[in-house]
Amino acid sequence: MNNTRLFGEFVERLQRTGISADTLRATGALMWRGVLLGTALYLLLGEDPEANLKLNGVSYIVAVVWSYYDGMFARRVWSMAFVEAIFLHLLGIQVGNLLAVIFGNPLLGT
Repeated sequence: MNNTRLFGEFVERLQRTGISADTLRATGALMWRGVLLGTALYLLLGEDPEANLKLNGVSYIVAVVWSYYDGMFARRVWSMAFVEAIFLHLLGIQVGNLLAVIFGNPLLGT
């Protein structure tokens, strides 16, 4: 089967649903950044619950700054950076939780 024809059919189906290639690219980049942030959160996770709570606050601040300077939707707009950072931060927390389930959580002693 011709890969170009298959890719063309896929793009055509996406266009019929109203999803553009730019939207998919931006969403994929946001998800990738969430994976990076979640991995960093997991690697910095310690045994002290108070320190981990502060780590969550710091990670949201990092997400806001990251979204402001190099965001998918909020470049150089603080109000949009706060909104984009919420999604980035929540995605990062979920990735960190998934890694904790897979590899063990120091808070639970596993």
